[in-house]
Amino acid sequence: MTHFSNEIRSFADSRETSYEIAQAIFDLFPGNEENVWEEPSDAQRTAIVSAAWEMADADEDSLIWGCEKFSRDA
Repeated sequence: MTHFSNEIRSFADSRETSYEIAQAIFDLFPGNEENVWEEPSDAQRTAIVSAAWEMADADEDSLIWGCEKFSRDA
């Protein structure tokens, strides 16, 4: 199980976003988290979701980014 910092948890909780998505945003785009969360390019979104799935527990079947839901590929 991945442990997330209070900063990541606060960012994610205030945006109704999975911790894995928030962590990936912080890891891949430090200093630009707000903008990337709000208006990611297609390439940014793809990179973030891919990195988030690498962090997700094996039994996790979906990740949330605001009102978007990403399902794990079968």
